Amino acid sequence: MDQGQTLLSLQETDLAIIRTEKRLEELPVKKSILATRQKMRDVEALKAKVGELASGFSRAMSRNEDETAQIAEKFDTEQAKVMSGDITNPKEIQHITREMDALRRRKEKLEMEDLDLMERAEKAAGQVAKVDTALKQLAEQEATLTTQFRTEGGEIKTELEALNKKRTANAAELEPELLTRYETLRAAKGGVGAASLKGHMCSACRMELPAQRIEELLAGPDIGVCPVCRRLLVTTVVEDDS
Repeated sequence: MDQGQTLLSLQETDLAIIRTEKRLEELPVKKSILATRQKMRDVEALKAKVGELASGFSRAMSRNEDETAQIAEKFDTEQAKVMSGDITNPKEIQHITREMDALRRRKEKLEMEDLDLMERAEKAAGQVAKVDTALKQLAEQEATLTTQFRTEGGEIKTELEALNKKRTANAAELEPELLTRYETLRAAKGGVGAASLKGHMCSACRMELPAQRIEELLAGPDIGVCPVCRRLLVTTVVEDDS
């Protein structure tokens, strides 16, 4: 294979690699995996919030229990004073009685709060359980999608490996200076560094060239330069579409 044909083969292979990499990148199953992982992060964040809420209820119940125990102890102490008969002053007895009433009301309020907290804690625990179930389902979904991606993506990666081997072989056949020029142009011009002359047209920029320029190109080396887009232009493959 001459240098012109090798150059075009390399360009064709490079374009095939770009298309294949894009197929791999845009696999629907890959998007599904990313979407599932985002859902998992969202659900995990929700679990953290619900878990903190449940912990808050638990801490509040614990504080209420401690206060209730202290109130019960103080109530028993005050009641023991009244029952002992040691206190005979009516005003003092009235003061203790009022304090006992206040303790009783506070204890009843705490007990009502406890019932409300227990109900909320149960609901929070139910939410945590639902979140755990959702996370489990999402993890199973991700595992299934990952297996699918490995199958579909594996096939595409096999294609890429073959294309890259072909590219390496093509590049090795090109003269170093020509390869350098091609790589520079390819990087600067959207992945297309070489084209062929088709009739009066450059296959890359699709611009029709003047007849005089066509004659000059055909009279020159097999690999010239497109006067319009400045890409390498192989002139040995001519397709006259006139």
